[in-house]
Order: sequence, then structure tokens, then C-alpha cells
Amino acid sequence: MAAVVCVTVAIGAGPLSGEWQHWRYSREIEAPSTAAVRFVKLVLPQDVYLHADNSLADIRVIDDAGQEVPYTQFTRDSVALPAVFPAQVIEDSFSPGNYTQLVLDLSPYTEFHDAAEIGVGQDEVMEWVQVEASDDARVWRIVQERAPIFRFAREGRQGNQRVAYSENNARYLRIRILDGDKQFPVQSVRIFAKPTVPPAPERVALPIEMTPTKADVLDASAWSVDLQRPQVPVREVRFEVGPGEFVREVRIQSSRDAKMWGPQASGEIFRFSQDGHECEQLSVSTGAPQRYVRVEILNGNDAPLRTTPKLYVTPEQLVFEQEPGKNYRLIYGDPAAKAPLYDLRRRVSFQQMNASVEAQTGSEDVNSAWTDPRPWSETHEVVVWFGVAAAILLLAFTAIQSLRTQGGGSAERAD
Repeated sequence: MAAVVCVTVAIGAGPLSGEWQHWRYSREIEAPSTAAVRFVKLVLPQDVYLHADNSLADIRVIDDAGQEVPYTQFTRDSVALPAVFPAQVIEDSFSPGNYTQLVLDLSPYTEFHDAAEIGVGQDEVMEWVQVEASDDARVWRIVQERAPIFRFAREGRQGNQRVAYSENNARYLRIRILDGDKQFPVQSVRIFAKPTVPPAPERVALPIEMTPTKADVLDASAWSVDLQRPQVPVREVRFEVGPGEFVREVRIQSSRDAKMWGPQASGEIFRFSQDGHECEQLSVSTGAPQRYVRVEILNGNDAPLRTTPKLYVTPEQLVFEQEPGKNYRLIYGDPAAKAPLYDLRRRVSFQQMNASVEAQTGSEDVNSAWTDPRPWSETHEVVVWFGVAAAILLLAFTAIQSLRTQGGGSAERAD
């Protein structure tokens, strides 16, 4: 039986020189050996996000001859946004003591769907919703027995008005708001089709801790962190909270200098039970922030939650063509580099990328031949500012001397 040999394809950890002298960090790429050209993929390690610059624009793959190797990036949630399509309301009725009922006709759309967003017509809402599906509007099956929708606008909480249900492609949906006291005002209903790509894999926590800080508002808990560089591709903030029920608004801010802060994202985390049904959400989606991040939980008059937020990224995968006998290395850490543009991204399909052979990366090496690509004025700011201050003092001294000379001349003419 022929033996299957797995070898490390890598360049030695020597200095990167020549055109790569400005790249500060590198890692060996480890993959099974091959006898033919094929695609391989690797997941970027978590700490790459903290050392790469410009939102991963400086990522490069090079071979053992120092030649640049084209690659393409993909994440499993990069195109996994749900499609939204309208629904025709063919019944809007009220059964006193039972529920408000909406019957929707989804024709001519035949895609599979798994969520409905209910546009509520009031600011303060806390209701339970049941969803049923039917192919002929006569025989119905329950696809969501009981799910909450809520909004507390007076407290600044937009809550959640989207109801998830079992995936199906039924033509008709029957939505019941289970409040029999009065007819529930529904302004609109949107149906969400299940994405046609695989769901995103489990996100990965950044290896960096947030620390408690002073909140921007009263009755709030706050944490902050310095990411050391802007545009780290954070996708989510998660919270681990011990036992207990709560509903809290979360605000995420970011800043370039830790002085002027701007909104980054907002949402709610909650855990509560009602009528035997459990409701829980412990994360808030966000986008790539600036260098500094601050997370606030608005507590109101309730006791602060015992938690610490964690920042998560979606694993970024790189795909490139591995050639027989060649070794490869991942390099990053050039603040002046711009994102590369390769035609490989147009030649390879998602299916090919997903089916690529998996590779790994070794430990991080620091380039001993690294030189800073930034202009001298940026790397020696103290010297520049000292020179500016000296120039200002010299100008001021010159101006004073000029005034004195003009004053003395005026006095002599007066005599």
C-alpha cells in the first residue's frame, strides 16, 4: 500500500528582504504535498487581525522564491444575507378573546422562507406570535408555536419584531398575534427567504480583553479596548451572563483617538421566560470599528449585569493555487500596503473554494529585516513637532525684534 505523506510546505523563517522588507510579520503555510496543481485554503489565525493593517489589505502569499502568489478571500457569511420579498395580505381579522389574524399569500414567490418581520404600529409592544403554513389555505400546519415580538420605544429599545419559523416553501402563511383584548395594529409584513449559501461557521473570539471604563451615560456599565489599529473586521459582540432574567440595550461606539466617539452599532441582549417559553439573545452584530472600541450596557434602575463583552470575527479564509514542489508563506503587517487585485477571484467558484484542501499556518515570525514604510515625518513625530515649536519661537522672536527696531526708529525721528 502506498504511503500518504503529509509534509510542511514552508519557507524558512529568515528575514524578508527586497520588495517584502516592509512586511513585519510572516507565518509558514503547512499543507499536504501534491503532485498536481490544486487549490488549498487556510483560515487566518486570530492574532493576524491584530497585526495586519488596513482591514487585511496587506495580506500576501509568497512562494520560496519570493514571488507573489494570487489568492482570493471568502467567508461563509459574506453572501449569506437573506432575500426579502413582499407578501399580499388577504385577511386581516380579529377574534375577540383570542387573537389578531393575518393570512398572507406569497405567490408568485416559491423560494423557501423561514422568517417574518412584523411592522408594528405602536411604540410599546410585548406580544406572542404563532405562525402556520399551508399549501392551499385550507389545511394548516404550525411552523412556529410561540415566539415574542417586542418594542419599548420610550426606553430607547427597538426590540425585536422578526419571528423565525421552520423553513418551508408554502404559498400561504397564517400569523396570529395572541392578544385577545384588542385588534393588534400591523403596518406591514416582510418575508425572509433562507440564504442559498451555507450558514456562517462559528465565529472566533479575538485574543484581546475588554476592560471596565467610565460610561458615557448614567446608569450604564461600560468596557473599552485599544485594538492598536483601525478596521479590525469585528462582526459581533457577545456576552456571557449568569442566571437571571433581563432586557438591556447595548450601544457600541468606536473612536480614532479615544476622545471623540461615534456610534458603531446598537441592539439588545435579553433573557426572560413568559408563559413557559424561554427567550434569549446574548449578542449584538457590528461592523469593523476604528482603533478604539467602547461597549455600553444601559441598566436603567436595574442592577448591572455581571458580564464582560467579547469581540468576535468571522474566520476569513484564503484560497490559492498550490504547485508541486513549491513552498509558501503568509506575510502581513505593512501599514502602507493597498489591497491586491487578482483575477483568481473571478476564476474560482464558491464551491471550488469550499472544497479546497485545508492548510494550516505555523507560529508568527517577526521580520528581522523589517523597515518602516511610513514617511520620516510620521515615524519621528516628536522631532517634527519640536522643529515646528522652534520655528514658531524663532518667528515670534523675529517679530518682537522687528517691532522694537521700528519703535526705536520712530523715537529718533520724533527727536
